[in-house]
Amino acid sequence: MTRAKYLAALGVLAIGIGLGRSANAAYAKLDGSGKEIVVLMPSRSNAYLAQWIRGAEKSAKEDNYKLTVIENNFDQTEQDAQTQQRISLPHQPAAYIWWPADDRAGLATLRRLSRTGVPVFQANQAVQPSAKKLVKAYAGVDDFFNGQVAGKNAEAARDAYVAAGGKLSGAGGNIVILKFIPGYAAGDDRERGFLDATKDKPFNVIATEYAGFDNTSGYKAMSQLIPRIRAKGINFVYGMSDGPVTGAVQALEEAGLKPGKDVYLVSATCIADISAIKSAKEFATGVQAAGLEGWFAVNVVARYFAHGNTIVPGQYIAPATPDSRPDFTEAPSQVNIIPNPPVVVGTDAARAPAVLSDFKLWGQSFADHCVY
Repeated sequence: MTRAKYLAALGVLAIGIGLGRSANAAYAKLDGSGKEIVVLMPSRSNAYLAQWIRGAEKSAKEDNYKLTVIENNFDQTEQDAQTQQRISLPHQPAAYIWWPADDRAGLATLRRLSRTGVPVFQANQAVQPSAKKLVKAYAGVDDFFNGQVAGKNAEAARDAYVAAGGKLSGAGGNIVILKFIPGYAAGDDRERGFLDATKDKPFNVIATEYAGFDNTSGYKAMSQLIPRIRAKGINFVYGMSDGPVTGAVQALEEAGLKPGKDVYLVSATCIADISAIKSAKEFATGVQAAGLEGWFAVNVVARYFAHGNTIVPGQYIAPATPDSRPDFTEAPSQVNIIPNPPVVVGTDAARAPAVLSDFKLWGQSFADHCVY
């Protein structure tokens, strides 16, 4: 299924993509015989990354690999030093999984990793065009796509806002965009995806602010913005994840504005605290499951070795099957994407919990994927 068709199907909560691929693939035993996979990534002090690691550990255990995780404090200089130290050791792992703190600034270190001769797989942050020959495959999210999902959810929010009698303050409605941190490529990609999805009926962006990853950072950013932009009229807020959006909800309420009535909020993906969407103070989100992503990344590495170091050209988007996890045994593609199905609860606080309880992805609930 193409991205365009996926976006056209956003009215449903769970969407199947690429069904049948695993069923037609030759079975390969995913047994790593205890070989080591080293993951180089930012810190598990971030709730999403902590859950990602849990998923990766589960996958490694299932497929008999030893997983070693080397963490940095979202600091590319620190990650560069850690990587140099690891590759200087006499014993090299079977594979490296590279999650850069800064995708662009980390390019030189990625080159050093590739020169070791050990297969390198990139996770979470999209591979830069200049780095495609340095990695065997990518496994994780498509942040541009996640931004597109959020854009379609924001358009639905705008329709609902107008239908409820809301008056748009600017052409297309005034919107605030809350990004992650400077240099973190996912935030840039989610912004670009959002603007792409809404380009035919664009919003009026009145502010773009770095708001970090969590509630506290989102609250601080929105609290500082409100006095500067309130006179213009704030109709919508788009946050890169539920963390900063939940913080923005608090800031809006303290300023006397009512989320879900005066201001409609959407986020690209759920993370940890689902209180805003459960109470319908957040209109919609996407289910980018951290544990699922970590599991999938290690699974891609295992399938690469199980198929004799084979990579299939092109991109594969994993199906968003509701009832059970697909049986991934085929050779992996160059780009392997996890699903990010949308969840739209609207503004009815009484109905929102039922919408969330009805959601299923790979046999697990919304809370299973999003609360950790």
